[in-house]
Amino acid sequence: MKLKVTTLGVIASVAGLAAVGVFLLYKNTSLKALQENIGVSSIEGENNVFVRTYPYVTLENLWIAYREKIQKDGRTIDRDRNYLTTSEGQSYSMLRAVWMDDKETFDRVLKWTNNNLQKRPNDELFAWKWGQSSTGKWDVLIEEGGMNSAADADQDIALALIFASKRWNQDHYLKEAKEILADIWRQEVLELNGKYYLLAGNWAKTEALPTINPSYLSPAYYPIFAEVDPDHPWLALRDTSYEVLEKTTLDPLGLKKSANLPPDWVNINPRTGEIIPVVHSDKTTHFGDDAFRVIWRVALDWNWYKNDRAKIYLENLSFLNDEWKTNGKIFSTYTHDGEKVTDFESYSLYGGIIPYFRILYPELAEEIYFKKIAPLYNQDIEDFKDELGYYAQNWVWFGIGFYENKLVNLSDAKELGE
Repeated sequence: MKLKVTTLGVIASVAGLAAVGVFLLYKNTSLKALQENIGVSSIEGENNVFVRTYPYVTLENLWIAYREKIQKDGRTIDRDRNYLTTSEGQSYSMLRAVWMDDKETFDRVLKWTNNNLQKRPNDELFAWKWGQSSTGKWDVLIEEGGMNSAADADQDIALALIFASKRWNQDHYLKEAKEILADIWRQEVLELNGKYYLLAGNWAKTEALPTINPSYLSPAYYPIFAEVDPDHPWLALRDTSYEVLEKTTLDPLGLKKSANLPPDWVNINPRTGEIIPVVHSDKTTHFGDDAFRVIWRVALDWNWYKNDRAKIYLENLSFLNDEWKTNGKIFSTYTHDGEKVTDFESYSLYGGIIPYFRILYPELAEEIYFKKIAPLYNQDIEDFKDELGYYAQNWVWFGIGFYENKLVNLSDAKELGE
């Protein structure tokens, strides 16, 4: 049954309850239908107009709660993985801080990142994995490949620095960003037959079949990078990135068919440019914890630049729409041909994919938001009800930010009121 939402907003009280919240009004809809379709637990109604209150989730409150979990020296900790710190985690904290105009936290996180992860001997990229080694020492986990770079984090940090330079009008952020961008190009980009491919990290460049993680491709970033780093063909990389995304999503990748879902990992033949199924035994072509991020990154390109190629790409992902409408849920992992791998849902995934629905199916986005994301919030403590892991806390936040259209392009002077 299709429910029509007639009103959405913020109120001070509903049915005598003093609580600020988000409310929905449904006209001409039965109580049973509402309960079945949006999972409500209590409804007040009059004249067949039903009101459901939800906590009013704010990015600001969630950020304040999250930054309390960042160590005082600026270290972001993944407590579910032996208190690891990754370049990815540091990059997420920096992006969130600059979007929230929190310079103090941004600078703390940047300082820790530079002091502890920017230790690679021949470039300004970041070691990806830091923690406690088998000897008990806390440092880059060299024995676990921790000194290698991760292209997603390197790009996210560079973008955060560019945004910081614009938001706080300080050139030293931009200088550091330019150094990172030059080394991304030198260490993480493969040139092949006049085209450019972003690889998963510096380590992939020396592989016989270089590894690509599609969720590292960030086409919305590349016009920004091109503006501050005109020495490298970032817009050409943007074009090739869409080719890779389209190919990896639509190609069966060794299976009988594709469900038109992006994969977590693939490889590229460095002689022919052919994209092939991933050859590493510890990696798959599943749509899982990595791949859902493709959607968020591509969706930014639509929001910031109205790039038609972004919307066309998203329109390929009808599996997600079908799965939601059929099952009322989307599971955490699927094979590339659309078979369910897990029986559970993922908060991280909902955060990553809600931009797809927000752009193409806004009514379904609203349904997903209020059924799967808003209920996670506890207004009394202004944080998530349950202690979500580091990854979920970040991706739910990024999803809310996109849903509320608050993840603006801070390199655009108009967004800063200039």
